[in-house]
Amino acid sequence: MLIMLYSHDSYGLGHIRRSLAIAKHLSESIPHASLIMLTGSMQAHAYALPERMEYIKLPALTKDAEGRYCSRLLPHTIDITVKLRQRIILESIRNLKPDLLLVDKAAAGIRGELLPSLNFIKTKLPDTRIVLGMRDIEDHPDHVHAEWAKSGTLPLLKNMYHAIFLYGSLSVYDPVKEYRLSSGIEKKLISCGYVGRTQPELSREHIREHLHLQTDRLVLVTPGGGDDGYPLLKTYVTMLKKRFGSKRPAFDTLLVTGPLMDSRKRLRLQEAANADLALTVTDFTPRLYEYLTAADLVVSMGGYNTIVEILASNQRGIIVPRIHPRLEQCIRAERLEAKGLLDMIHPTKLTPNTLFQAITRSLQGPRPPRSQDIGVALDGAANVSRAVKQLLGEGQRNKTTQTQIRRPADLRVASTFMTT
Repeated sequence: MLIMLYSHDSYGLGHIRRSLAIAKHLSESIPHASLIMLTGSMQAHAYALPERMEYIKLPALTKDAEGRYCSRLLPHTIDITVKLRQRIILESIRNLKPDLLLVDKAAAGIRGELLPSLNFIKTKLPDTRIVLGMRDIEDHPDHVHAEWAKSGTLPLLKNMYHAIFLYGSLSVYDPVKEYRLSSGIEKKLISCGYVGRTQPELSREHIREHLHLQTDRLVLVTPGGGDDGYPLLKTYVTMLKKRFGSKRPAFDTLLVTGPLMDSRKRLRLQEAANADLALTVTDFTPRLYEYLTAADLVVSMGGYNTIVEILASNQRGIIVPRIHPRLEQCIRAERLEAKGLLDMIHPTKLTPNTLFQAITRSLQGPRPPRSQDIGVALDGAANVSRAVKQLLGEGQRNKTTQTQIRRPADLRVASTFMTT
């Protein structure tokens, strides 16, 4: 049995990190399955893969200042690069014949690169289940409607996909209501909960000892992948210098720039690091989640994975969300702040002074409530695995019978996954 995951990975590290968390749980819960991921991530090699998993690297993409896709490294137009990615995806599916394809976020793929493969599966591999993994929030509803109309996403969800896994909580954001999804699409939706993380094996004390802290407080600062995180990190370093100068702060700072930050900007931040400011700067660490759980406060942008890791570790968080080219991070931060789970500074109000005040308030206050205690579930990977096993079972039964599958008691799901 083969499960294939598609993670387009054009901007940041969120997609591959979420996909790998899901793949790890799939590997553990379906021991007879092999997994393979199609990914454009530049950092795919840096992560430990689950057992029985391989990945196929797609040419990397990024976004320009206007939010348009472009080749990250290849000296070719986006059309040529996408055509190459499209052929790699199609040949991979044609030759490997997966039993299930789990697509992260982009129903048609980047610039429609998945469409030939989806049509091939529909006509040549009718028993293969096609599933979309939908992030909790895509964008402001007006932007989503326009983008989905342009890309033909709604007909795809209606006619091509067998199920839609929502990696979020309906109590935080309900895509059926916000995006006005049809009843036919709603029946395919499975609300899985946020894809959280298991706690590190090492204790908080052991992790902090490894960091050689100079104080008894640790602030972790990270923009995620780092492509557009420089303004936040620059403001933070300026805050340290203005507030403390040669006087040592009352807290240590571990600042992780992200591997995708421009090297010149990264160098400026690294040059600011010194013992007097109790500031350590690094570009990337696979142990980021360990450090996050050991911190007293996390200052970050509002990407899905970082937010979920803050929630999973019951951590204090100050979020400065991205607002261009999407409002997804801002909406997520606003909704979770309203539930008392974190604090937010709108990027237009970010200054060294507002940041210092927010940090002081947060460090002096209690930790937020546990998200699970207020109805925000973090067991998304486990629910994804259960739903995948059910879909795979349906696919096998469809070879011999038309018997419908039963509705799981713990998931919001249609009485049957309709094959369209």
